[in-house]
Amino acid sequence: MVKKAIFPLVILFSVTGIIVSYLYYQQQISSIAEDATTASTSDRSELTTEEEVINEPDLEDVYSSGWLGDYFDSEPPADQHLVFVGSHAFESTESDLTWPSIVMDETLEAIAPIEMSYDVLTFSEETVTSSLIDDVSSAIIAAEPTILIVESFSLNDNQYYLPFTEEESVQNLATFLTHMEDELPDIEMIVVPSNPFPNALHYLDRKQILDEQAGSLPGEYVDHWQEWPTGSELETVIQNLRPNDEGQQIWADAFLEFFIDS
Repeated sequence: MVKKAIFPLVILFSVTGIIVSYLYYQQQISSIAEDATTASTSDRSELTTEEEVINEPDLEDVYSSGWLGDYFDSEPPADQHLVFVGSHAFESTESDLTWPSIVMDETLEAIAPIEMSYDVLTFSEETVTSSLIDDVSSAIIAAEPTILIVESFSLNDNQYYLPFTEEESVQNLATFLTHMEDELPDIEMIVVPSNPFPNALHYLDRKQILDEQAGSLPGEYVDHWQEWPTGSELETVIQNLRPNDEGQQIWADAFLEFFIDS
């Protein structure tokens, strides 16, 4: 009888021991898995922090380079659209090369991974400052630029409408720029003079007046003439009053020094 009573108890204790051992084992596995998950999350967090520390100086370099870097300090780099506006002086006499395309190729490489879109709007050789609002402004407004880079059109004024005085050319340009500010209140504008050319006479007077009155123009004035060769050397980079490929590169390099400090 005693043996019969003990036998069920032994079985009961054995089953209980197995259950308790199983529950303990499951608890240990759960604890190990939780520790592993926590460690993995911590490692990823530390890795992300290290990556941010490594990448941060690169972003600082982008934001602090030249005029564009100063602009990025106050405006987010996303959704920026540049529009270059000028005469056929923008187009090389030798190829399809333009100084704005050179500028944007180097700029986009410098600020990567930030992206910026752009358009180049060139107008007929007969376009002069007095007709900029009628001939040019609607196309600019349709392009919706955040940054507008404008050639002064002094070359066309000199070539086609010599009765315009130098002062009238600058006043026409100022009126156009003010009109663009009114139409696009958040726009930033940069003005560049037209290119030099050999044996110029009245054109030099026009350029001098533009330099003297540039401070009164809306936007920033960027003079690139000091980077061009003079005398007979200027004849090697200008053809039919417009820059060839080498001249387009000179113009682009001068502007890039200002734009991204390149």
